[in-house]
Amino acid sequence: MDHYICRHIFFPDSKLYLHALLEGSEIYLPEVVKPPRNPELVARLEKIKIQLANEEYKQITRNVTCQDLRHGGILSDLGKEVRSVKALVITIFNFIVTVAAAFVCTYLGSQYVFTEMASRVLAALIVASVVGLAELYVMVRVMEGELGEI
Repeated sequence: MDHYICRHIFFPDSKLYLHALLEGSEIYLPEVVKPPRNPELVARLEKIKIQLANEEYKQITRNVTCQDLRHGGILSDLGKEVRSVKALVITIFNFIVTVAAAFVCTYLGSQYVFTEMASRVLAALIVASVVGLAELYVMVRVMEGELGEI
């Protein structure tokens, strides 16, 4: 290797390539010396880790209470759910009855205006649709109000 460099120095028209210079060479890296850890800092980090773990645990378990299980548990919740389902079923039944009644009343009342059955059915469908849309509008407004109160 030294012979190659010397030849290049004394004879400048000879070509010196980097790969030839690096051939057989090694890289020596100094060892990294880690400074000793500060005991105060280590204690502080441990406190912070414990505090973060406690906060995470509280956040995970904030909706879990044992009182519900002692005071009736799942059965008390079942009553609330049955009442809400009952109210929903009554609302749907009321919607169906209202739309059907609007259809029947319009069909029977339009016999004095229209003589053809197709016209009577069409008029009854239009009125039933309008009543159904109005009923849906009222139901949505009531549901929004109930959701806002929760």
